[in-house]
Amino acid sequence: MRALFLALAATGLVAGGVPALAAPAKKAAPANKSAAPAAGAQAAQSEHAVLYLKVLISALQSDQVKEEAKSALVGCLYENSLGKISEGVDKVIAENADKVQRDKPAEVFAVLTAVCGYKGDPTQPSPASPTTGR
Repeated sequence: MRALFLALAATGLVAGGVPALAAPAKKAAPANKSAAPAAGAQAAQSEHAVLYLKVLISALQSDQVKEEAKSALVGCLYENSLGKISEGVDKVIAENADKVQRDKPAEVFAVLTAVCGYKGDPTQPSPASPTTGR
């Protein structure tokens, strides 16, 4: 464990490594005033991506989500960037602002599975096929 810490400290990834703790140089104020709103929009997109990733991870750890839905989510994440997935979820939420709330994880999960191409309810078992008599 100590060797791992020393290796990380040497590269500046944990406290004790000077490069990671050095104060960043102050940036000059942007000459273009539209840069500030763009930075705010990018920060919001990053926050949304973190939220969607948390919902995705929770779904993968849940016993209430069907394995097929979990496979669809993993495949979607494997084949697409988190940024692309987030853009898709953001677009659906924006188009359905009256129906989907970002602060409700169950609704975000439903949109996330739909964006990833999963059809049906990811938490309910498939309807039982009708059994036939002898």
